[in-house]
Amino acid sequence: MKPIPIRHMRFLTALLSTLLLLAGPVFAFPVLSAAPAAASTTDGAADDDVTITLDEVTPWVDEEGTLTVRGHVSNTTKKPIENPSLRLEMSTRTLDSESRLSSWKKSQARHRTIADLEDDGPEARKKAEKDGGEDESSPGTSVDASFDDRIDPGASAEFTVTVPADDLGLKKSSPVSSWGPRGLAVQLGDESGLRASEIGFTTWYPDPKFDQTKVSLLAPVTLPGHTEGGLIDPDRLDKAIAEGGSLATIGKLLEKKEVGLAIDPRVIASFEAAVAEPPDADGEAPEETEEPSDKDGGQTRTPQVPAAENDEGDVSAAELEAEADQRKRLGSWYRDFVSAAQKHTIIALPFGDPDLSALRGSRIEHLSTYAQKQRGLVKDVFPEARTDIAWPVAGSATKNGLRALEKTGNSAAIISDEQQPSITGIHDDAHSQTTITDDGESTIDTLVTDSKLTDLSAEAIASDHPASELSELIAESAAIQSEAPYRTRRLLVPLPRAAASEGWEQTVEALNSAPWIDPTGLDELLDSPSESRGLLQSQSDAPHIRKKAVRSLAETRAGQAEFNSVFTDREGADIRLDRELLSCTSAAWTLGRNANICADAAREQSRKLMDSLHLRKGSSVLLVTGEKTTIPVTIVNDSPAEATLRIRMKPATPQLRAQTTETVKVPAAETMRVDVPVEGLANADVPTTIEMVTADDVVLPKHESLMVRVRADWENIGTAVIGLALAAVFVIGLVKTIARGRPKIPEQQLADAMARAQTDENEKR
Repeated sequence: MKPIPIRHMRFLTALLSTLLLLAGPVFAFPVLSAAPAAASTTDGAADDDVTITLDEVTPWVDEEGTLTVRGHVSNTTKKPIENPSLRLEMSTRTLDSESRLSSWKKSQARHRTIADLEDDGPEARKKAEKDGGEDESSPGTSVDASFDDRIDPGASAEFTVTVPADDLGLKKSSPVSSWGPRGLAVQLGDESGLRASEIGFTTWYPDPKFDQTKVSLLAPVTLPGHTEGGLIDPDRLDKAIAEGGSLATIGKLLEKKEVGLAIDPRVIASFEAAVAEPPDADGEAPEETEEPSDKDGGQTRTPQVPAAENDEGDVSAAELEAEADQRKRLGSWYRDFVSAAQKHTIIALPFGDPDLSALRGSRIEHLSTYAQKQRGLVKDVFPEARTDIAWPVAGSATKNGLRALEKTGNSAAIISDEQQPSITGIHDDAHSQTTITDDGESTIDTLVTDSKLTDLSAEAIASDHPASELSELIAESAAIQSEAPYRTRRLLVPLPRAAASEGWEQTVEALNSAPWIDPTGLDELLDSPSESRGLLQSQSDAPHIRKKAVRSLAETRAGQAEFNSVFTDREGADIRLDRELLSCTSAAWTLGRNANICADAAREQSRKLMDSLHLRKGSSVLLVTGEKTTIPVTIVNDSPAEATLRIRMKPATPQLRAQTTETVKVPAAETMRVDVPVEGLANADVPTTIEMVTADDVVLPKHESLMVRVRADWENIGTAVIGLALAAVFVIGLVKTIARGRPKIPEQQLADAMARAQTDENEKR
């Protein structure tokens, strides 16, 4: 192969360069065109993006209304935006179906500009006013922004767009055919092209005449979360009723009588316990307080300790006064809540609003039955409350599960329309029936939730800037109305099964204010005739409390069940345990790891409770053989309930004999000394285990070891030894004396003695 001449290579290089230069605009154009698609949403935006956030979108506009779109632009890039442009686009056709709404969200095709900063900004309006082209009494379209010709890096700028109904360019002559949702897109650009875009919706409503859609809202009244003993702490209740708290939000919803309430018995029991007067210093309840009932299943508050008369007495008195003030606040809110809630349709939830499907078939399945029985707590306060309506987690209903719910006294169940779909292709009435046996002979009433409105409501509530989501929610309801404008339908929309948040009131207000929506009480839906729907559809990917959490709760239940036999009121202890475990099976925990975290907290609390009853370790004991005596043992009860038990000592060797004590009762938060009868039998160092044993002969996990030194009676033995030693010395001396015999006297001495004796006798005479 011959080498290419250099002059030919130069020619080819020049030719290729020319072609690339000519093709440059062709390749560059698609790249620039792709920029708007990348900038069409702010969800999950990177830290170096330009974003638009909508803070207000008028959800619907009538003939005399004004469309307002307000928000702010954030430039999180490292470069300024030079000569920014801002405009508001509107779809050219009505988005009167779910598919059209979804299509507009993905791609804002077929739209027109209804407001532009260049044409409708402050400078343009001033010029128009100067030229006499605008009447001050009827202001037209306006676009105002806090930026001029530059948005600096890291800066945020606000904007407001207002368009009167007359400037929207929408038809008024044919209201029924022209009304409906319209897509909106706020677009920010510069010399390089489109930099950011955010969408919303508004609904054109020129007063068309048709039947309204009846919407029933259901608001759960619950406070999910793990708490000791299963009841919500008074401090947490106090925060919940404060301004901005979840229960304060519920209080505001009570002003809307059409909203139904699904009340958790845990909330009722917690308030009943929190507002109850504490015992006096002697442990007796005040005389004016009514007799306590057993409706709370034995759950009682920890007795209040009176202020001590010492240097810190003032602090204790202040704490007691604060507790009294808290009880008054809680009592006042609770009474107002009960009074206002009486006017609403009430459904009683099982205790803790658990995921009943997750409990079925597990080792703690009995908690499902217990939780449903606790609905009577709500019935006691609200006699008209329905305790026969089950609410499985959305998507989790099965024939077997519904059949099990029917056997526990439920005549109806709330399920999703994804499980019981419409057979007409549109949104049908919520009240229906479904079969719960394979032969189709047995059925159960169903209240079918509208999943689209439910999901959009949840998104709006969860959003920090819900204007866009709320506008979509209203647009979706308008699209549903457009399906059958001359047919009245009844829809059910439950709010999220969690603690109420600030967005609840805003979402309910937005949905109920739409003129094509007729807010309807839940009782009307319950009394309406049932409509035909499709067969129950099973969902394999339905959310549940994870099996790991359920297994952990079952292990905790099994580990503490025997321990609870130590408490004088074992039934009350079991109730506290079951309520605590149920708080970790809440339907609110069906997503995320919250159930596992709660289960770990329940396990730790169980361990602390079992450790709260223990023995105070003592030093080794010296014991005399043959003597019957007692060894003192101190029991410490740091638990919140009275314990009944015996003390048993188990010597490791037979040189020590011990007896089990009599049964004693140790009050809560107190210590007690118990004497254990023992007898030393022989010299030895005897390791001994001290155990606490319940009346059912269950050995508690906490025990102590003690060294008992058994020794002979050294004092008596020492006295005997000394006595024997003295006796031995005396005997030995006596024997030696006898062995030596009587001593002899010298003859001279004997003669002298005899002479003196005779002399003394003569003198006496």
